[in-house]
Amino acid sequence: MTPVSTTCVLPSTIEVVIVGASPDRINHNAIMRHFVHDGFASTLGAHRVTECPLESAITTVDKLRPRLVLCFGSCMPDVSDYGPLRDLCDRVGVKLAFWLHDDPYEFDFAFKATEVADFVFSNDRWATRHYDHPHVQFLPMAACPNAHSRPWVSDKRHDVFFCGVGFPNRVRILSDLQPFLGALRCEVLGAEWPDSLKVAQNKRLTNAEVADECAASLVTLNMGRDLHLANRRYQLDPSTPGPRTFEAAMAGTVQLCFVDGLEIADYFKIGDEILVFDDPASFRQQVESLLDDPLRAKRVALAARERVLKDHTYEQRARQLLACCGWSQSEIMSEVDLVK
Repeated sequence: MTPVSTTCVLPSTIEVVIVGASPDRINHNAIMRHFVHDGFASTLGAHRVTECPLESAITTVDKLRPRLVLCFGSCMPDVSDYGPLRDLCDRVGVKLAFWLHDDPYEFDFAFKATEVADFVFSNDRWATRHYDHPHVQFLPMAACPNAHSRPWVSDKRHDVFFCGVGFPNRVRILSDLQPFLGALRCEVLGAEWPDSLKVAQNKRLTNAEVADECAASLVTLNMGRDLHLANRRYQLDPSTPGPRTFEAAMAGTVQLCFVDGLEIADYFKIGDEILVFDDPASFRQQVESLLDDPLRAKRVALAARERVLKDHTYEQRARQLLACCGWSQSEIMSEVDLVK
């Protein structure tokens, strides 16, 4: 006689599914979805959240029936079609939110999110003001302690470090700084750097490797970009610092930020948690003062890390996002909160 199975299928405890906004096969920033997941897991508990690529979103959401689906990333690629996901969310009663991380550079494609989303979150404060949607909120990027925190080391390999794509504005800035950088232990890595920039190498790093190099550097340069892929409608200038600002601070380095706006002061205290420059003379003055006073460099770097841990992790962002989506404080609380 065949024994009767006594196994019962329990309902899923997953309440949030984080989905890539573009397919992973073309998504160079897919790793960031894992950081977002880590923040939500720290907020709600790992048993209440999961993540998946856009390619498997329909299957995952249909199986788990969460309370909220969060599409995170870029909606610019043509293959990013959210119609079937919206239809499924309507059928099973799930709210659909988007957190876009490439505003304002891809703002012309934001309509793909606003047409289907219950809630829209933009990484850029100025871009947020130009959305036509009843529920749009500003939510900047952040850092992940598990991914970006590094032990403090006083013996630095580099005096100055930068990693990124050689956008025209960055090439101009580094060209102006090159006479001074050439005399330092300087490492500039990334892609599309011209041969004329002798301090730069065309070598890509993983997100984890960038954090390692930041931790090994006395100063990490912070420069935005001016290449707009799809930003012709309003030609918006970016106002909010990108994720690397928070990631580098978490890694334990002094950031020297090229000032092209005042919003950086909303996230870090200038002079105590981050330093700024606007010309070669002020850059040189800042770097030389740090080389002469390594204890000050340590104070600034560790103060920046403490600020990120307090205000700028993906856990804090997850709490803000859930509250904007209508979750009460008691619903957001995890077992960690209850123990406290």
